[in-house]
Amino acid sequence: MSFKVSDLIDLDKIPMKIIILLGIVSGIFVFASDSFLKTLKMTEFQEDYGKFFGPVFIVSIAFIALSIIYYFKNKIESGLNKSKSQKFIIKELESLDPFEQSVIREFGIQQKKSVKMPIDNSTVAGLINKGILKRVSNIGDGLYFPLTLTKIADRKLNENHLGISKGMSDDELSKVFSIRPDWANDYFYQQHYK
Repeated sequence: MSFKVSDLIDLDKIPMKIIILLGIVSGIFVFASDSFLKTLKMTEFQEDYGKFFGPVFIVSIAFIALSIIYYFKNKIESGLNKSKSQKFIIKELESLDPFEQSVIREFGIQQKKSVKMPIDNSTVAGLINKGILKRVSNIGDGLYFPLTLTKIADRKLNENHLGISKGMSDDELSKVFSIRPDWANDYFYQQHYK
């Protein structure tokens, strides 16, 4: 059976405030002048435990420096991942099929920011997986949950993504908006969720 320091202390669980406190206190003892320590009446304490303050100070500063480095590393990685995710969603908006367009048009047809949709429907599930739709709540009726557009999808969505354009006549627009998902035309859905 091998022994590891991590078996005794999990460094990730030590609060940063304690590490900073140890760094400040040990730093005072390492860098303080003898007259300052005499004023604080700490010269005897310094003589007894002085050999520990240097290593504690070095470890504290190293731990704080590593924490700062990891913080910025995680921020940069998070920003890069968010940027990749946004590019992916924008690319997916450009290639919506007619079924996906009909699902997204439901927000306009029902004039709501969130619409109850069946999450077991393959088109709805696909839009959730692509990051275009997201759940508003984990509380639903059976498999019908309130969904909304993600922030990036809402910002970048335009009429071309929905299969419509500015030059369309009212009849053409009516024809496009009459194409709705099967579940939206279902009697049960019309009675309970509209």
